Amino acid sequence: MGEKKRRTAGSDALLQQAQAMHRANRLAEAKALYQETLAVAPALPAAWLGLGTLARQVGMVDAAIRMLARAVELAPDAPECRDQYAGALQDQGRIGQAAEQYQLACDLRPHDSVGWERLGIARQALGDIDAAADCYRRAYRLAPGAGTRIRLATLVSPLMRSREALTAERARLEAELDALLADPTLHVDDPMQAALWSNFYLAFHGADDRALQVRYATLYRRVCPALDHVAPHCGQPRPAGARIRVGLLSKFFCEHSIGRTSRGLFAQLARADFEVTAIFVAPVVDDAYSRFIRERAEHSLVVPQDLAQARRLIGDLKLDVLFYQDIGMEPFTYFLAFSRLAPVQCVSYGHPDTTGIPTMDYFVSNDLYELPGAAAHYSERLFLLRDLGTLAYYDRPQLPQPAKRRADFGLRDVDHLYICPQNLFKFHPDMDELIAGILRRDVQGRLVVIEGRIGHWTDLMRARWAAAMPDVADRIVFLPRQAPQDYLNLIAIADVMLDTVHFNGMNTSLEAISVGVPIVTLPGEFQRGRHTQAMYRKMGMTEGIAADAADYIARAVRLGTDGVHRRAVSEEIRRRSGALFEDPQVVREFERFFREAVALADRAKS
Repeated sequence: MGEKKRRTAGSDALLQQAQAMHRANRLAEAKALYQETLAVAPALPAAWLGLGTLARQVGMVDAAIRMLARAVELAPDAPECRDQYAGALQDQGRIGQAAEQYQLACDLRPHDSVGWERLGIARQALGDIDAAADCYRRAYRLAPGAGTRIRLATLVSPLMRSREALTAERARLEAELDALLADPTLHVDDPMQAALWSNFYLAFHGADDRALQVRYATLYRRVCPALDHVAPHCGQPRPAGARIRVGLLSKFFCEHSIGRTSRGLFAQLARADFEVTAIFVAPVVDDAYSRFIRERAEHSLVVPQDLAQARRLIGDLKLDVLFYQDIGMEPFTYFLAFSRLAPVQCVSYGHPDTTGIPTMDYFVSNDLYELPGAAAHYSERLFLLRDLGTLAYYDRPQLPQPAKRRADFGLRDVDHLYICPQNLFKFHPDMDELIAGILRRDVQGRLVVIEGRIGHWTDLMRARWAAAMPDVADRIVFLPRQAPQDYLNLIAIADVMLDTVHFNGMNTSLEAISVGVPIVTLPGEFQRGRHTQAMYRKMGMTEGIAADAADYIARAVRLGTDGVHRRAVSEEIRRRSGALFEDPQVVREFERFFREAVALADRAKS
């Protein structure tokens, strides 16, 4: 046998061993064998594919992208290489590039329904809803299935193009859900395996979502009966005199808006009365926030993104209260919430919309948020905490020193800077007339916004604003996404913050208040559009609270153009802002809720 044949035979044998170890989930051994294979045959695409796939599996996304790009370079006509490369790009948020790779894989393998579904998911994330629908239809024609049909029916745009488009989309969604509910043949074994999703974007529409959310939940319970699960301890009496066992659950216990608003409860809940468990969803991000939470909680549990395993692990905790921090932010905890894993299950402001899920007992809100009749907006029982400016025990943010100046962000001192640094999906079309009105009235005004998490979103928003306000759109400045310390600094150099209508800031508003930047807010009908006004009311201030659109524009422009007035308001905000930070009453009110809800559940069992 020649040297080349011996090397080929050796590399093939090593590759087969590596792949066997990989299939057996013996990842360290698989990695070593893949590397040994490449030492013998450095141009073997399957070895680069295996090593890149493994890297992606353990969360080493940058390494995975490099390895999988090499696999694609060596085997450009191998769709499996392009699929994995696209997935790694998608993991890193490079959705446009991922979509290009998925498209190339589909071109190579046009009869693969799974490939078209993957492309559809990427196109949907980009906001190309028509293209996404075409992909799902093609996938369904190739392999009709309930999951594909449901994904097609429940398509929702991440960015709203106009009020009219939003109204039409919600009407279509309602009709599609009714059609799915009328079909008794639909069945899905596992919603995660079927890549079904939560209803994240509904909350930003400025409408009552209860009916739609109930339809969603009814559909999912019908097509996936395995979602109905009851932990054995839920029907049993609690041990007399025992502390109340509270579990707080999220995928985002890290440097994220949820991590920032949740960590205070872990540190402050009274341990004499409450036994507190942090429930993380794998993979866990290891950062200062997640470490803080692990250190302050009495117990920590990491559950895999496997519904059956997670139900068993959480059920074994025998919790009295399971507090979901953000149902709707991502699919796993949404579908987990269909189970009964504690006698009391609740959700609150993390993703401030009703869930429609019948096993969710309470929505915890605040009397400064809700209007009379607000209980009708929730499928859960509405429980009101009392007299709180925010529902988070929130540590006052600290502005890094030395602070940056406007020039450091490419901004000019001579401009009146209005800032609205929210995610682009929060910009309801109703914001357009407010932005246009401010910029038309203040010719020195500039609006500063942050580019989209997905690059294509920035293009879509630029196009929307160019059409809606062509005379002033050139005075809207898009800045790159900022590191946390720079984000607060950027807020601090602005003159005025504009609060998004229908879905206000929470962390963002608290950050602005911490550095004395005035916020203009227009309270809406629903809790998610009333957060900032509650902060102002708790501070005893009304200057930033507008009565209507015209008043919003007038208040913003006065703050932007009248420096004496703005400085007086800023000073008053700084003087009164202590009411919102490190407020022990927030914790005491949550403790009151836990006690009352558990007592009521205990009585129901007896």
